[in-house]
Amino acid sequence: MADINEELAVQYAMARRARPTATADEIAERITERLGDDEHLALAEEALLWSQEPAGRRELALMAVRNFVLAMESDPDDDPGQTGEP
Repeated sequence: MADINEELAVQYAMARRARPTATADEIAERITERLGDDEHLALAEEALLWSQEPAGRRELALMAVRNFVLAMESDPDDDPGQTGEP
């Protein structure tokens, strides 16, 4: 799974650089379009672990990519589990 995360990070950087004002959903869609069948399959397998609704491989892959994009764009300071103490 580390390989797919590295690929997602590269694709995220390229998509964000190309479209700096795009929403997270637009970035996720663009990344998903660029991935091949093997990546879609790996991401769909991951999404099956937490997806509540049945969906096709591409839809599951898009859900996983969307979660990745949201994680990349979230502010670590927004983590409610952090107390700010060392």
